[in-house]
Amino acid sequence: MAEVETSFLSDPLVQGLIGVTVSIVAWGSFMLPTKTKSVQDAKLDAMVFNAYMGIGIFLSSLPVLLFVPFAFTWWSTAGAALFAPGCVFCVLTVEWIGIAKGQAIWAGCVALQSFLCGLIGFQETPMDLTLTLVGGVILLTGIGTLAFVEVSPPEEGGEKVPLKEAEDGVNPMEREEGNAVQPIKGLFGCLMIGLLCGSCMVPFRLSPAVPFQDGANSAIYAIGFGASLMIINFILLGLKAMIYGMPEFHPETCAVPGITAGMLWNIGNMGNIFACLPPLGLAVGYPLTQCCLLVAGLWGILIYGEIRGTKNLSTFGVGALITLVGAAMLGVYGKSA
Repeated sequence: MAEVETSFLSDPLVQGLIGVTVSIVAWGSFMLPTKTKSVQDAKLDAMVFNAYMGIGIFLSSLPVLLFVPFAFTWWSTAGAALFAPGCVFCVLTVEWIGIAKGQAIWAGCVALQSFLCGLIGFQETPMDLTLTLVGGVILLTGIGTLAFVEVSPPEEGGEKVPLKEAEDGVNPMEREEGNAVQPIKGLFGCLMIGLLCGSCMVPFRLSPAVPFQDGANSAIYAIGFGASLMIINFILLGLKAMIYGMPEFHPETCAVPGITAGMLWNIGNMGNIFACLPPLGLAVGYPLTQCCLLVAGLWGILIYGEIRGTKNLSTFGVGALITLVGAAMLGVYGKSA
């Protein structure tokens, strides 16, 4: 029985599907710390939060060394360079249009971009090209549907509050415009996330086959990625400080949420590493992980009340379902022939 179980878990397809599942849950939850009261009250700069995330990603990568010998490739640095600005847009997009709508749209964009990277860049020829293209069109239709969902105004401090005078005597609806829903910026942010984060696993597929694309040993890629990302994030923060001045870090209230977000994201990234290996590959494994939009949507709707009203909830549900059908078709028919 033990041998059968070991053989089952050593199957590359099983490892890939487990990786997809882990990514869906972790990536659907990693932006939650941005909505905590401490971060909202501090009005923390997106690049500072990104720097904290980088620390969390690096620290949570270190346990890999307990199981896999150290190895490094500069391709991991290239992947981190693509992801770093994309992650800044993740933080900003959540501010602009919320977790539920924001992650639903950018997940579809990432799925489409990663599919194209696998199809064009690595010649991962689909099993059925026609049905794969139909899946791509359905995916785009889902994204378009989600774009019409109206998001409720953000609530102060990440909590649900009535539209009446707050404790400081200021009506929440009269606060600075930075707290208002900004759909145009949000859609732009989603497109940039799709372009950057949808391409960040391309360097992984270009890295040496041994050990970076060798079953369980592939996890060592996360070490170089995490270290590179942490350094790049602080470089970006330094460049911003040279131009606009150094923003406040608020370490006593914002460090833990930022590091936690990074750790959650990295758990998803570990799963994604296995999802992007054959037989699923970049064209199928990465798009499937973007079903995390359902998890993020539930958080945004049930916890933060970002989407309200029968019409908006119905539109979100239909859009999310269409997007998932498109992603599923890419997964079923987009596998290498």
